[in-house]
Amino acid sequence: MQRIIVFCGLLLCSAGAAAQDRPPQAPARSPDFFLAPPRGWIGVGGGLVVPRAGGELFHFVSDQLTVDRSDLRTPVFDLEAGIAVAPNFAVVTGFETGRQQVPSEYRHFVSSIAQPIEQTTKLEQLNVTVGLRYAPLGMGRRISRYAFIPRRIVPSIAAGLNLSHYQLTQYGEFVDYVDLSIFTDSFQSNGWATGPYVRGGADVQVWRHVFLAVSGKYSWGHAGLDSDFVGFKGIDLAGFTGHTGFSVVF
Repeated sequence: MQRIIVFCGLLLCSAGAAAQDRPPQAPARSPDFFLAPPRGWIGVGGGLVVPRAGGELFHFVSDQLTVDRSDLRTPVFDLEAGIAVAPNFAVVTGFETGRQQVPSEYRHFVSSIAQPIEQTTKLEQLNVTVGLRYAPLGMGRRISRYAFIPRRIVPSIAAGLNLSHYQLTQYGEFVDYVDLSIFTDSFQSNGWATGPYVRGGADVQVWRHVFLAVSGKYSWGHAGLDSDFVGFKGIDLAGFTGHTGFSVVF
């Protein structure tokens, strides 16, 4: 009996020593797959609008005032949401808003005491887009009924309709071109424009359901001007917007 007890004790000691010598196991990683293909996503980010700034109004402003086209580049905040309607297609909608304020002075005129004639141009824009996105490589691949492996990089293109609202304000000192007198005033105009847009970019997976989204969009739009800007044939709202941000798929 004593021999059996001694033998069992030796076995327990050997098992304990082996357990201590065994290297610790790394914690199990969460599976890098989804239970089903993504149904949609929500994204948030920012960007920079580079306006085309064509047409009579912007040509007049840049010719008479120290406002260059590059001065009208506007940082924007944007939101986006999408719903998958097919393996490679999704309906997408977006919202972006931004404002730029540019101080300026007349290029060819000064006051009677040789001081600059100063004013400020402020342009605010709000854009709402609705379109269809196509991902040629898809969002990933299904490997079983309950397992879907997401693609690390998802390139895509999109097109649709852009609804844009603008508000243009100029205030400060101005020159009356009839008698060259200087007066202080404020001019305002706002309105809506609709036009098409195209967009291309890619989503890069950074962690499970979180993707880094990078894209570029070009939109077209032309709106009318209020009576404060009589004589000009509307305002050109076309331009390119670069976007970057993060999206969460679900």
